[in-house]
Amino acid sequence: MTYILVRLTVEELAKWKPVFEEAASLRKSFGSMGVRAFSKADSPNEVVILGEYEDVEKARQLFQSQEFREATQRAGVKGSPEVTFLDEVVNLPE
Repeated sequence: MTYILVRLTVEELAKWKPVFEEAASLRKSFGSMGVRAFSKADSPNEVVILGEYEDVEKARQLFQSQEFREATQRAGVKGSPEVTFLDEVVNLPE
């Protein structure tokens, strides 16, 4: 399992959100096990996404795919998303 951290800036959060939700099946086809999206409290058009994927190679394929590029265009993403692949180091209980 791998985690993905994506940082991006959108034109409008209200325009981006429905496209992001519609892309759930695309993410799932590349091994997504779920995602969470956050916007910055003081800058709502700056979005951070944390995703969990079955396999790092399949996740890399998603972010290199034409479908991903088309979805980011439709959603009004400004520039290229910053994608970071993460390995879990520790998980501490509450």
